[in-house]
Amino acid sequence: MKDSKLFFKNTLLTLSRQISGILLGLLASIIIARVLGPKGNGLYQLITLLPTTLMTLLNFGVGTSSVYYVGQKRYDIKDIIKTNTASGVVLSLLSIVIGIIVVLFFSDKFFEGVPQPYLYFILIIMPLLMLNDFYLITFQSVQDFRSFNSLALTRQLVALISLTILLFIFDTGLVGTVFSFSLGVISQFILTMILFRKRMHLSIFTGNLSKKYFKESFSFGFKAHFSNILSFINYRADIFLISMFLSPAAVGLYGVAVSIAEKLWIVSQAISSVLYPVVSSSNDDENKNRLTSAISRNVLYFSIIGGIAFYFASNFIFNLMFGAKYDQSSDLLKMLLPGIILFSVDRILSNDLAGRGKPELNMYTSIFTVASNIVLNVILIPKIGIMGSAISTSVTYSLSTMVKIVLFKRKTGVSYSQLLLLQKEDITLYKQIISKVRKKR
Repeated sequence: MKDSKLFFKNTLLTLSRQISGILLGLLASIIIARVLGPKGNGLYQLITLLPTTLMTLLNFGVGTSSVYYVGQKRYDIKDIIKTNTASGVVLSLLSIVIGIIVVLFFSDKFFEGVPQPYLYFILIIMPLLMLNDFYLITFQSVQDFRSFNSLALTRQLVALISLTILLFIFDTGLVGTVFSFSLGVISQFILTMILFRKRMHLSIFTGNLSKKYFKESFSFGFKAHFSNILSFINYRADIFLISMFLSPAAVGLYGVAVSIAEKLWIVSQAISSVLYPVVSSSNDDENKNRLTSAISRNVLYFSIIGGIAFYFASNFIFNLMFGAKYDQSSDLLKMLLPGIILFSVDRILSNDLAGRGKPELNMYTSIFTVASNIVLNVILIPKIGIMGSAISTSVTYSLSTMVKIVLFKRKTGVSYSQLLLLQKEDITLYKQIISKVRKKR
């Protein structure tokens, strides 16, 4: 009972942060889209895509390993943080070198129309971006979701405030937009140092470098890391391919549609963040099966309702928030919705499988879906433009979810109906909640 209450409390905390983050991110997206226009918005997305791509490709699953090994209580958390810090510094420096090579020799292919000085500047924040990721997951691993959520929210809040000042007061355009992104990353790092001392009573310099943990974390993390790389490519290959085949303006239109559509993941993101450390630290398979099944079917149910609402409100949303220049984004959103809805279940199942020590199952699925996504994009974008990318993404998200459902069933023995269809106990619970709300009124 106590564990259930803690899970519910942590989920609510994370969900509250997700909602706040969505509002902050939405405000930032509206400001950027309206002030810079589709082309400027596309340029900004391509610029920030460089460091986030490098971080995703080169973090080697160190953060994911932290959650698993902290849950297993096999290493002192001070040693984990110290070792992760050393790993983060080395990996971020490697990222900068690779980033410079990419800008020098491939910017005309992947970042067409983006001035190179912007790309060099954004690489400077790579060490903080990498370490922020490692440190943020540390708070997740000890289930300190108050700090975990505060850090993520602070970055968005600082970025939004600085963006508003730089664009509306100083009229700095694209320069100010990129600089505000960097300020958000810096603020998160500073707050992390404060919370380490205040909440955990340690610093990044305490503890010892653990060679054994270093080896095991990379060995375990690589399985999850390769899966994360493929998932990221699955998320963002369309952006690179649109840039290659079309223009920065097309990237801007598509990016806005994706950013709105992905807001449907708010519930699944919040729950999966809490679910992973819970599953990692539990030895009760029956309880894990029951928990993940209940979460999956209810998340799917709410995602379907949200998707229907998004479909009918999409024209109004884009006209109100982004203006007539983004009318085409509404059609893209509608095409993305089927895959986005189904993928909410994929996120839950992925974290469950990783928490059971089986991240390779996610990796195998990702190999298949990424290959499908790239092939479909390459075929469809030249023929029907950015709508082809939306179709490709929706199809591959759906395929990925179907494969995960089959894998989860084989691993746990849970039936498809129990995993996907609302059960009697779910309906009873909803009736009880509605009854309580009515009584309070």
